[in-house]
Amino acid sequence: MYTVLVVDDEAIVCQGIKEFLEASDLNISQVLTAWNGYEALDYLRMETVDLVLTDIQMDGMNGIELMESILSEKPEIPVVVISAYDAFEYAQKCIRLGARDYMIKPIQLNMLTEVVGRELSRRDEKFKLLLENSLEAKFSMSGLASLRTYILNEMITVPFEDARDYPYIFEQIKLPLEGCFFSVFVIELLRKTGYSLRDRNLFKYAAVNIVEESLKDWRVLAFYGQGDRIIAILQFSETEGEIDSQTEAQSKMNLAGRMLVDNFRQYLHMDAVIGISPLLQGLKALPHCYKDALEATKWHGLYENHHVFYAGDFSFKKAQTDVDWLERTGRILEWMKIGKKQQNAHETVNRFVEEISSVFDSGDSTAGIPLSIAYRIYATLLEMKETIGDRYKELDPLIFFQFPMAGHALKARFSEYLMETTELFQKAIIDHDQAIVQQAVCYIRENYRHKGLKIQDVADHVHLSPNYLSFLFKQISGETIWEFVTKVRMEEAKQLLKSTAKRRYEIADEVGYESPEHFTRVFKRYFGESPNMVRN
Repeated sequence: MYTVLVVDDEAIVCQGIKEFLEASDLNISQVLTAWNGYEALDYLRMETVDLVLTDIQMDGMNGIELMESILSEKPEIPVVVISAYDAFEYAQKCIRLGARDYMIKPIQLNMLTEVVGRELSRRDEKFKLLLENSLEAKFSMSGLASLRTYILNEMITVPFEDARDYPYIFEQIKLPLEGCFFSVFVIELLRKTGYSLRDRNLFKYAAVNIVEESLKDWRVLAFYGQGDRIIAILQFSETEGEIDSQTEAQSKMNLAGRMLVDNFRQYLHMDAVIGISPLLQGLKALPHCYKDALEATKWHGLYENHHVFYAGDFSFKKAQTDVDWLERTGRILEWMKIGKKQQNAHETVNRFVEEISSVFDSGDSTAGIPLSIAYRIYATLLEMKETIGDRYKELDPLIFFQFPMAGHALKARFSEYLMETTELFQKAIIDHDQAIVQQAVCYIRENYRHKGLKIQDVADHVHLSPNYLSFLFKQISGETIWEFVTKVRMEEAKQLLKSTAKRRYEIADEVGYESPEHFTRVFKRYFGESPNMVRN
C-alpha cells in the first residue's frame, strides 16, 4: 500500500486529486495534502511517503524550493510536477532537480493515473533491484568483480582438496598455471587519500597492466586483491632451466620487485610495497606462498625506506613480533579515536595487552616497545590538547611510568595508561559532539518561529553536512532534528493556548506554521487532542 503527498495552494485541486487517487485501483492507502512547501516538508519528515505531486507557484515555499529540500533530505522519494506553467525553463529546472514528470494543468485524469501508477511501480522495481543486487553481490561470483578474480583469490587462500578441480578452474579463467614452481607477489599500492572510487579503480587497472608487462617473462597472472592490493603469481619450470637454485631465484625476484616499484613511480607517480614469497612446488603451495608474501609486506612498518621484502630475508619470529605490535597499535589507536560510547573498554584494552604480552618478557627495564606504543598514543593526545585541557600532561609516558620498571609491574601500569587515555579520548570527543548539538539546539530555539527553517540552515550554522548533523543529533539527543523542532513548536503552542487568548491562526503563525489547518493537524498528532480541547 502506498502513501502519496499532493502539494498545491488550491484546495479544490488538492481535494480533487486526493479523492480521485483514493478511489483508483493503484493500491494507494493514503493521500496527504499540503498547501505549500513548508507543510509538505513536515509531512515528509513525519510520514513514510512514496510519491510527491507538487505545484510550482505557491505562497511561502514554492515547488522549486520544495524539490531542492527533498533532494537534500529525502532524495529517494520521486517527485512529479503539476503546474499551470508550460514554460520550458520551468520544466528544465524541475528535471534538473530530479522531477520524474512535468504535467500541465488542467490534468487529464487518465494521464494522472498512468503517471502515478508508473512511478509507484518504478519505485517498487527500484527497491526490488536493490535487493537483488545486494543478494547477488553477497552470494554470486559476478558480485566479486569477476569470475577469474574470484577463482584466483580462492586458489591463493585455500588449496583445493581434489586435484581434478584445477582443470575446471583453468577452463574458467582461460589461462592455465603450467609452472612446476610458483612464487606470489603481494603488491600494496600506497596511494594518497582523496581519490574517487573511479580513480582508485583506474589506478588498480593500470597497476595490473604494469605488472603483466614488467613480469611477462615469468608468465605472470596478475589480478585484484582487497583494497589497494594487487596479487601476481609467477610460474617457473625446471625443464626450461629457470631455476638453478633458490638463491638465484631470489635474486631474480628481488630485481623484479624493484623494477615494479620503479615502474609504478614512473607511470603512476605512486609508491608501492611488495612482499615476495619463496619458490614452492605445486599448486597446493599457493596459499602458503600468498601468506608469506602478505606477511612480508608488513615489514614496511619497521623499515619505511624499503619497498621490496623477500619473505626469507629476516628472522620470521622476531619480525612477526615487531610487526604485530605496530599493526595492533595502529588498530587500537583508531579504536580510541572513534571515542563515542565505547562498550567493553576494559575488555578491549586487556585483549590488546595480552596480544602483545611477549614484549613485557624481555626484562628490558627501559620498556622499549611499550614506551614506543605509549608515545604514539601520547602524540595523538597532543594533537587534541585544545579540546582535552591540561589533563594530557599527566599522561606524558616518562612521568606516568616512572622507570625503571619491567615485567608484571610494567604490564599492569601499561594497562592503566591505556585505560586512562581511552577515557580521555572518549570524554574529549563526546564533549565536542555535545557542544555541536548544543549549538544546533540553541539555533533551533532562536529560529523555530521562521516558517522557512530547514535542516540545511541548522547544518550551515554548525558547519556540518545535513546528513552528519542528523546522525550526530540523533546519537546525542535520542531524537531527530525535526522531531526536536516539532517538540519546541508544540510546547510553545500549548503554552500560548493555556496562557493567552490568541486565536488559533495567530498561534500557528507565531510558532512557524503557514496555515492554522496544518498547525492543527500536527498539534493533534503530537498531543493526541486538538488545540481547542487543550485550551478548554
